[in-house]
Amino acid sequence: MWRPLCAIVFLVVIVSPLAETSSIRRRKSIRLPLSDYLNYDGVMSYLDRLAIAHSDRVTLKEVGRSYENRALKLVMITNGDGRQGKRVIFLDAALHAREWMTPAVALYAINKLVVEFEENAHLLADFDWHIMPLANPDGYEYSRNKDRYWRNTRKPNGGGCFGTNLNRNFEVGWAEGFPELKDPCDENYAGNEPFSEVEARTVRDIMHSLVESERAVMYLSLHTANRSVFYPWVYEYTPVPNQGEHDEIAKYVADQIFQSTGTVIKPRQAAQYAGTFGGTSMDYAYKVGFPLSFVFEMSGTGGDHVEYKFFPPTWDIRRLADESWTGIRAFGEKVIEMYPPSRQLKPSQIQRLTGSASRNWGLSSMVGTTTFLLVYFTNNFESL
Repeated sequence: MWRPLCAIVFLVVIVSPLAETSSIRRRKSIRLPLSDYLNYDGVMSYLDRLAIAHSDRVTLKEVGRSYENRALKLVMITNGDGRQGKRVIFLDAALHAREWMTPAVALYAINKLVVEFEENAHLLADFDWHIMPLANPDGYEYSRNKDRYWRNTRKPNGGGCFGTNLNRNFEVGWAEGFPELKDPCDENYAGNEPFSEVEARTVRDIMHSLVESERAVMYLSLHTANRSVFYPWVYEYTPVPNQGEHDEIAKYVADQIFQSTGTVIKPRQAAQYAGTFGGTSMDYAYKVGFPLSFVFEMSGTGGDHVEYKFFPPTWDIRRLADESWTGIRAFGEKVIEMYPPSRQLKPSQIQRLTGSASRNWGLSSMVGTTTFLLVYFTNNFESL
C-alpha cells in the first residue's frame, strides 16, 4: 500500500512542478525577433510558436490563401476567461507591400497582448483582438527580394503588368478619384472590379463575419509613414455621423504618442487631407457596420531624425514599434471607454452595400482633375 502512495506523492511533488516549469520555460522562449525585418516564413513561424505556447488565449486561423498560395493568417487573442461573443478590435497590416514596419508593429502588438498580457490585461477584459499581420504576403516578399518599392499584389493584369493596390480594391467609391486608378501598370491600380484580389476578399469576409455576429467595433489598418491618424471618409468630403467620436479618438492617440516620444501625429478626416478617392478598406469597414474605422500612418523617422519613410534602419525597428504600440494601446483604451458592452451597436449594413454572401470564418463562438491635384494625390497618398 505504501508503494502506490509514495508513487502518487512523487508525481504530485516532483513531476507536476517539473511540468509547470517546462510550460513556463516554453512560454518564455517565445521571443519576438526585432533585430531585422522578418520575411514571410519568419512571420509564420513566430505566429505558429506563439499559438502553441499560449493556446489558452491565442487562436491562429488560416483564413485564406494569397494569389501565390501563401497563407493568410488571423491571430485571435482573448484573455482566456472563456466568455463568448466579446466585441472585437480588428487590426490588419501590410496591405501595401513596401511598408515593412507594419507587419513588425502588428507582431509587436500581438506580443504585447499575449506575452506581456499582465501589463495589458485591461485591453482584453471585455474585448478580443483579431490581428492580421501580413495581408499581402506575395507583395511583401517581392518587395523584400526584388523591388523594395513594390506596393501591390502580384496577380498578372496582362500586357506585362502586375498587381493591384489592395487599398483601392474595396467596394466603396471603387475606381473613383484619379486616372491612375484604372491603369493596370500603375501602383494605384484599383483592379478590374471591386474585390478582384483574393487578399481584399479575405479582409472583407473577416469584416462581414464580425459585423454579422455583432462583435465589430473598430477596424484599424496600419500604414507608413505619413505620421497621421485618418478616419472616414476618403471617397467623399461629407463627415461621417459620428465624426466627433473619430476625432476624439484620433486626437487622444496623437496626444499619447506626443507625450511619450515627441513625435507629432496629425489627426484628420482623410478626404480633407488631399482630396477624395475610392476603394479603401477604411471606408468599406465603416460602411458595412464598424462604428469606428481608422488608418494609423505610423512614423518612419529614424532616431537620427532622418526620414526613412518605408524602410527605417533595422536598429530603429524596436523604437518605432514601441512608439506605434503607444498609439495602438491608446486606440484600444479609448475605444473600450467609448464602446462598453452596455452600449448598443448599430445594425449591420452589409446587405445594403453588397448582395454577396460573406464567408463564415468561425469568428462568432470633389475629385482631383488638374495636374497639380494629381501630383498632390501621388505625393500625399503614397502610403494610405
